[in-house]
Amino acid sequence: MIRILPEHIANKIAAGEVVERPASVVKELVENSIDSGASRIFVETSGGGVKLIKVTDDGSGMSPDDALLAFERHATSKLDSGDGLFSISTMGFRGEALPSIASVSRFRLITSTGDGRGTSVSIEGGNIHGVKEIGAPKGAAAEVRDLFFNTPARLKFLKSRETELSHIAASVERLALAHPEIHFRLINDGKELLDCPPVRGLLERIAQVYGRDFARWLSEIKAGGPCRIYGFVSMPGRSFSDRSRQESFVNRRPVKDRVIQRAIYDAYESLLMKERHPASILFIDIEPSLVDVNVHPAKREVRFSDATGVQRAIKEAVTGALKNSENAEAEAFAESGMVREVQAPFDNISFHVTLPTWRGGQAEGRVGGGRGTEGEHQEKIPLHAERDAAPSRYTEPFHEFPMQVLDSYIIARSEDGFILIDQHAAHERIQYEKVKARYGRQGEVSQGLLVPERIELTAKEAALLEAVLPELKTLGIEAEAFGGGSFLIRSKPLFLDKADIKEVVLGIAGELESADVKGRADELREKICKSVACKSAVKAGKKLHPHAMERLIEQLFACEMPYTCAHGRPTVIKFGLNELEKMFKRK
Repeated sequence: MIRILPEHIANKIAAGEVVERPASVVKELVENSIDSGASRIFVETSGGGVKLIKVTDDGSGMSPDDALLAFERHATSKLDSGDGLFSISTMGFRGEALPSIASVSRFRLITSTGDGRGTSVSIEGGNIHGVKEIGAPKGAAAEVRDLFFNTPARLKFLKSRETELSHIAASVERLALAHPEIHFRLINDGKELLDCPPVRGLLERIAQVYGRDFARWLSEIKAGGPCRIYGFVSMPGRSFSDRSRQESFVNRRPVKDRVIQRAIYDAYESLLMKERHPASILFIDIEPSLVDVNVHPAKREVRFSDATGVQRAIKEAVTGALKNSENAEAEAFAESGMVREVQAPFDNISFHVTLPTWRGGQAEGRVGGGRGTEGEHQEKIPLHAERDAAPSRYTEPFHEFPMQVLDSYIIARSEDGFILIDQHAAHERIQYEKVKARYGRQGEVSQGLLVPERIELTAKEAALLEAVLPELKTLGIEAEAFGGGSFLIRSKPLFLDKADIKEVVLGIAGELESADVKGRADELREKICKSVACKSAVKAGKKLHPHAMERLIEQLFACEMPYTCAHGRPTVIKFGLNELEKMFKRK
């Protein structure tokens, strides 16, 4: 039998589409504040947004009648005809958000149009519990408590408080990027996570959200045509391990769109290494009738009437910005008076070899190769290892001192041919096994920094990193929150003495982007170990001292699993006599 559902059940069903998690509530309420013309939007949360979400603004406010009508399904001030659906210029338009949120929480709205008199509406689980007149300033304050209190199944599927808070922070950051003219502030449990006073330009807002170090490596996009494209992308050579610094906006609405993403990656086609990603803060202003924003319950997706044309325009705009940044860099280099030497890959490379004489496990003699001189800086790998005295499980006899090629790879002769070693991957494996062995060890020695290192994170990263500070301390890394998204690093473990501890902690924050930091200690520790190993390992492009190369090989083959790095990439490729003879058609 078909029957019409009661209104309270229908509202809960609608809430399932609109209110996925606390961040969804924040997004809807903040968007309402933006549509009301607010110049100041403050967000307060507690308990990951489950216990409390409060959004306060200084917008236009509502009259008593409108305050009540706003909780009726499909009641909106933003559409007055069906034609309006095809030219939407506001953030909201369906009139579903407030009744959906109120149906799964204890909701209170205080609003005033500015005459000193305000209206307070209290709703619990979709039922109005009280309406009264109170004194209130112009604007609105929406207070949501005990989210999903009447839908325990939904509550059960939420992640940890830290993870939910990180999603809230990301949502506020996106909307702050889209509206530099508005003052945004995010406070959690009385602690300020984000404070973005109004600024004149997008780049200043990007610096507020991501930090000034990040903003320095961006190239500006400006393009006209049927759609105006503007924003910033990371310069060539600057990339990231994930897509967390990619945001796209259509008519200042945050969206996730494959057309936009494909165009950006096409522009970077030959500029990115495998599994690396660019940063992009991209805005597309287009005639509202040429884009459909009514294709997703949470309005996260859009559909362009001319998707191919938009994709082509974005690719051309990003490509132009990347070329301009390269030209600017070249001009700055020329103006500095420095001379750039350009050589063909194998021109003018001298090799000089002296076979080593072995004395007490050390080799005398040297093998060199490359464009540099003896006076150039050479990276030194510490000549001590935790398992120095331990016998290796893998025996690889080397008959000659190793040689470095292109400052990234090490060649060493083996018994039946030679091996090629990726120096970064090999050192990452060594560091990974050191970190795993030392993790949580009692009495682990760390050294205090004379001057604490300061790092800046996004509000989302800061929320996650603060939750794992106790874990980092067991590893010998002591850090503390320093207000906003800043942290001070005060000590680091001795075995990371040569590592850039700032880069190590920033890498850990990046690894935590998609991690749930509650109830999964083993997975969390594994992420931290991999990140520390990767960020503290010698980089490709670093010249190594011959003795450091030998030591790296010894330490690598003392590892339990020497043939892959912590992320599964190969560390060693062997070339035996049979393979060499096949390559040269001797067989």
